[in-house]
Amino acid sequence: MTVTFRTPEQVAPELGMKPTELRRYVRESGICTRLSRNSIMLHQDDVERLVTWVRERNAPTPEQKQIDPFA
Repeated sequence: MTVTFRTPEQVAPELGMKPTELRRYVRESGICTRLSRNSIMLHQDDVERLVTWVRERNAPTPEQKQIDPFA
């Protein structure tokens, strides 16, 4: 039997995060599936979208790339 929806506690170790960190990212991005009692659950599609969102969120902006650290 394959599990379709998983909790942040189940997904976080796969992504190298703590469950609280993953929950914070989910709340900020809104990428999740809400099931009964409004619990946060993640489908594989949600996980892939969330990883992309975190990468884009943490990417340096063009202004940050132009700063010379030795200036």
